[in-house]
Amino acid sequence: KTRIDELTITIHGAAGTDFNINSPSQLAEILFETMKLPTKGIKKTKSGFSTAAPELEKLWEVHEIIPLLSEYRELTKLQSTYVEALPKLVAKDGRVHTTYNQTVAATGRLSSTDPNLQNIPIKTELGRSIRKAFVAPKGKRLIAADYSQIELRLVAVIAHDKPFIQAFQTGADVHTRTAAEVWEVAEDQVTKDQRRAAKAINFGIIYGMGPRSLSRSTGLSLSQAKDFIDRYFHIHHAVREYLDSTKILAHTQGYVETLFGRRRYLPEIQSGVPMLVASAERMAVNMPIQGTQADIVKMAMLHVDGWLKKSQWPVKMLLQVHDELVFEVDRDAVEIVARGIREMMESVASFEVPLVVDVEVGKNWGEMVGVERGS
Repeated sequence: KTRIDELTITIHGAAGTDFNINSPSQLAEILFETMKLPTKGIKKTKSGFSTAAPELEKLWEVHEIIPLLSEYRELTKLQSTYVEALPKLVAKDGRVHTTYNQTVAATGRLSSTDPNLQNIPIKTELGRSIRKAFVAPKGKRLIAADYSQIELRLVAVIAHDKPFIQAFQTGADVHTRTAAEVWEVAEDQVTKDQRRAAKAINFGIIYGMGPRSLSRSTGLSLSQAKDFIDRYFHIHHAVREYLDSTKILAHTQGYVETLFGRRRYLPEIQSGVPMLVASAERMAVNMPIQGTQADIVKMAMLHVDGWLKKSQWPVKMLLQVHDELVFEVDRDAVEIVARGIREMMESVASFEVPLVVDVEVGKNWGEMVGVERGS
């Protein structure tokens, strides 16, 4: 709250007047009429220019008020969604209980509601401090087991991309390897910025990331971003072929499948409405990867659950957060259980590239320490 109050004063100072920062119409009036920020390329809504996050990002370098607004929005969301809401959701047993939905997300992922515990933030310091509120009971520890870069590994497998497969088989840092290939330098000469650009495109490519969004997320110029993507596809041509052939397949048969044969039908692909067709094509490309990931995590949950029931270890499976499973375990059983969970999750399916699971342990969900292999 203190930081939100500080930001409010700073934002009002930058704007030269007080206004309701949470009102899109007032914010648009301040930014585009009072402050006269450029409107070229900014989408319009019925009520005027949009102040949605993707639109304001286009003005990130133009004025200091934009990064301040972004931070303000992030903090007010943390405050309303978690800091104020979560304590009210604590049940009589002292715990927060979520509901998992099996048939909401079209990719087959589980979704979490009332409250959604899959979107507890982790990327920022303040976000992580909210995770610290999730504490193991006395004498217990939390174990978090997370599939490492699983979607990228599945891209390698599904697209039969040799450079990716080789990188994962040899345990290379895949983003550094990609950066080295694209910029034609040795891996030990890759800069942080180059690795960041490679990471952005590696993860963004299946969601249709183009030069503009790559440029925005990495600081590359538009022409550098275009050049980067061209060189990227020259090396990872199998990924390009996967993207193209999957769209054609979806048009032909009307559905796509995960590696385990679970289908998603895409009737919109035949609609003839360009926007719906483009959206269906994005789903077609994304579903075999995200859907296979969802299948693997569910198989892992069943696998681990069976082992825990059989072995009678003092463990509860608490949460599934996309690629991650969270457990509560007696302090004395941490080492053996952590090792068993990792083995179960890594062996649930066998592909050309290994599945790798990172395991962490802690008294709370915000301060976790990695568990070394073999320990």
